[in-house]
Amino acid sequence: MYGSQRHFLVVASLILLAGLLHSNPANADVNSVTASPASVTVPLGQTRPVTISWRVNRTETVSVGGPFTRLVSSPSASLIINGATVANIAGSLSTTSVLPSGGTSTVTLTESIILSPGQLRLLADSAAGSARIERTFSDTQTSGTGSVSVYAGSAGVGELTVRRIDLAFQNAARSEVVKQDESLFAVADIAFSSSGVLRGEWRLVDPSTSLGSQSGRVLQVVRQSLLSAGQGRTRITSPKLPTDRSGLHLLAFAVEQDGAQIEIPVLRYFVIEKSGKTIVEPFPMRTLTPAADASLSEQTVFAWQPVESATAYQLEIFATGEAQPLTGKLVPASEQQLSLSAMSLDWLEDNTQYQWQVRALGNQGQLLAISAKQPINMP
Repeated sequence: MYGSQRHFLVVASLILLAGLLHSNPANADVNSVTASPASVTVPLGQTRPVTISWRVNRTETVSVGGPFTRLVSSPSASLIINGATVANIAGSLSTTSVLPSGGTSTVTLTESIILSPGQLRLLADSAAGSARIERTFSDTQTSGTGSVSVYAGSAGVGELTVRRIDLAFQNAARSEVVKQDESLFAVADIAFSSSGVLRGEWRLVDPSTSLGSQSGRVLQVVRQSLLSAGQGRTRITSPKLPTDRSGLHLLAFAVEQDGAQIEIPVLRYFVIEKSGKTIVEPFPMRTLTPAADASLSEQTVFAWQPVESATAYQLEIFATGEAQPLTGKLVPASEQQLSLSAMSLDWLEDNTQYQWQVRALGNQGQLLAISAKQPINMP
């Protein structure tokens, strides 16, 4: 009997202990980790500290007892670019949090971080929005992670200024005729000074929008860190351009900046219908102005007689005796005259004779009419 009672007491004790452990688990929850500020701009070329305050919100989930003292800590901060950890950039942070059962509160831990010159170069080469500083905090029971977005900024010698944008298709053409659903990309060659974040947009006016639209629709937003001690250049490739709708398309790369204004170039491409080109013999097209051997400038007006059934006209400027155009412009059939911008003329050399020609295109991209090549002089 005594042995049975002893066994019963041992079992009862174990059951009671298990009940106590179940009703009073050593547990707590990290609800969130947030940073202030949520984003920082790091001056390129300088070792200026960045101050970040981390706020760790936690709840004590033990149902009875307390108050409970927990150590809230993070072993290091990480610099992450394009999804990969490139460096651990700061040491440990820790503080204590005291909460009663069921209580919730926030503790704040503040630090100053300095990025090395090598880390700044990695940041400058990264796409804007791809870099962050990240920390994971634990209260010895659970953990949570917070992050700060990091952008490359001015080095203190002046804000980023875009001085010029050149646009071309990947084959270097300034206007293009493509078949429906054909792959097409453009490239923006950007000249800039100083350093900072380029804020730009690829914009398109296509047959689904008005050709009189000033802005068109946004194809892609670009945020990219640029670094230069003086003058710099960078190239940005467009997303795949829409070619599903037949007709004339106008493409631009627009930038947002204060101060200096720049000319925003426009590329034109014509999408022919999927049925393909209708094979017809083009007939001679009559031009009106300018006269042969005229001087070429921004004020020069190229004009021609309209062609029945034309959907677009394409003006092209050639080096004498060459078949590949150097520059030009594509316009809808509603226009029978045009002038070239200073940016288009920049592709031509001074004191040189060139040739120009106009083509009329049908709704399937077929060549309806073509003018004879005529001499024109770049003074």
